[in-house]
Amino acid sequence: MPSFSPDERPLSTGSVLTLQQRRLRQILWTVIAAFGTAALMSFSKGSYTSVSLELVAMALLGIAFRWNQRGELAKASRLMLVTLIAGLFGLMATGEGLYDEGTLAFPAILIFAGMFGNRRMLWVLMAWLQGALVLLFVLHETGVIRAAAVPVDLQRLVMMAAILAAIGFFVWLLTSDMQRTLAQLASEKEALAESHQRIDVLAHRDTLTQLPNRTLAKDRLEQLLLQARRDQCMVAALYLDLDNFKTVNDSLGHAAGDELLCLVAERLGSGLRECDTVARLSGDEFLILLGNIHTEEAVATSAARVLQLLAQPFALQGLDVVVTTSLGIAVAPRDGSDVDELLKNADMAMYRAKDSGRNAFRFFDASMNESVVEHLHMASGLRTALAQEELQVHYQPQFDLHSGRIIGAEALVRWKHPTLGFVPPGKFIPVAERTGLINEVGAWVLHRACLDARAWRQQGLGELTVAVNVSPLQFHRDSIEREVANALAACQLPASALELELTKSLLVADAHHLSEVLQRLRALGVQIAIDDFGTGYSNLGYLQRFAVHRLKIDQSFVRKICTSTHDEGIVRAIIEMAHCLGLEVVAEGVEDRPVLERLQGFGCEFGQGFHWSPALADDEFRAYVRRFQPA
Repeated sequence: MPSFSPDERPLSTGSVLTLQQRRLRQILWTVIAAFGTAALMSFSKGSYTSVSLELVAMALLGIAFRWNQRGELAKASRLMLVTLIAGLFGLMATGEGLYDEGTLAFPAILIFAGMFGNRRMLWVLMAWLQGALVLLFVLHETGVIRAAAVPVDLQRLVMMAAILAAIGFFVWLLTSDMQRTLAQLASEKEALAESHQRIDVLAHRDTLTQLPNRTLAKDRLEQLLLQARRDQCMVAALYLDLDNFKTVNDSLGHAAGDELLCLVAERLGSGLRECDTVARLSGDEFLILLGNIHTEEAVATSAARVLQLLAQPFALQGLDVVVTTSLGIAVAPRDGSDVDELLKNADMAMYRAKDSGRNAFRFFDASMNESVVEHLHMASGLRTALAQEELQVHYQPQFDLHSGRIIGAEALVRWKHPTLGFVPPGKFIPVAERTGLINEVGAWVLHRACLDARAWRQQGLGELTVAVNVSPLQFHRDSIEREVANALAACQLPASALELELTKSLLVADAHHLSEVLQRLRALGVQIAIDDFGTGYSNLGYLQRFAVHRLKIDQSFVRKICTSTHDEGIVRAIIEMAHCLGLEVVAEGVEDRPVLERLQGFGCEFGQGFHWSPALADDEFRAYVRRFQPA
């Protein structure tokens, strides 16, 4: 029970009465009724002194009742206690002393003190009551109180019954509150247990599919690894990623995507052993843990079964949706002896499965990790190369096949590593694209090429153009126009001296947006060429929609036009088609005189290749132009 401080303030008007206020109000009514009954009995006996004391007590209790109604609970309870002790002592002192039935009320006072006070108040009241008993005894012994026990009559029975009823009522209130408190504690304990259970579910279960989450999956994998060491068997971790889940989310909505994830979870669980674990890690990534495995063939069989399970269509919003998956597999102890290493290797193998065409599974091997480590070193080194100017631009001359003059050059970025030497573009360009560094690299190459092209003109090498390859990622960032304009302005180079080489994949990916950008670039005077034409998906339709000046025939066809009638026919067809569309043609990979003569016979305008020169550093390119440029 709470204690009451002297400075306790009354509750504000209109506030709801507390439980203790209600209890005190009930007790005050009971005690006032008991004193009223005692006053009537005393009046009937002609004991007017007792009647006076009892009326005064009733008045004081009325004041306590008023204070309680006003919210002054502490004041009211103290006044009631003082009134009870003083009133009972006065009645006993003027009555029969220790023989008086008022002693029966002492336990009620202690119960009241326990209900509405603190332990200190309880012990103080105990001392007071003990002192009152001793004082009454002294008064008896000294003859101050000469009353002797009177015979039991109906009045004494009524008084004792009233006192016992009041005490019983106090005890009933106290036990009711105790039972209510115990019931509330039991309810709170049950709610706390349910809350802990929900917290445990949230901490270890995926809220959507109810599968184990990453935390629980890692714990189970740890147990499987311990068991595998003891039983000399293998554990397999299958990292699973849905191949076209984003398409479902984008086309049918996230609710359908969530439903699909639940269906996938249900199907995976139904197709595995009871001892296996299926967990959802995040998004559309799942993890399957296989324990007590003795051969990799068993793991491959399980992986094939998973692919087969998910290859069956899912009924989703009235549609049969087909979702394939890519699986990466890491087997302990061969591929790792701890949880994090095994999951990392399985994840790596999963990406290798995606790269190999998806809807497949791949086992982890050490070369994958070496490839990832090399990628990380390459990305880190490339950032350093940008900061420390390790990148260079080399230029491969482009020739007019009819006049033999150099008309320009293709700018090709090179990386001279301080310890590895020149790093092939085929190694670091893909890394730059995957890490987003291609935007910085591309912007640097564009600016450097424009600076060099301006210098060529200033040194009297002629009106040479420079062709710069542009990554699709640079266009997707929507800053290519600004970068081109800034480079031309900073280098004071006319726009006609710059040619941007684009890949076919870029033209197909976002035709509407790209068409507008190319039109604006062409309006600046920049020339546009399509690189590696003839390979992959070459759509003739985009040649009419886009502001293109030139086609560059891929070198894989050019090199074989003298040995393969098939490749010769492709090159001839590309040249004729380009001319019909009013486009110029540049042949890449011209390596010998017969190829050159064949291209000239087909009417190809321009060419570049080892027949003339490889890509040269800027100073070497300038010397080459001075030496071989016809007068």
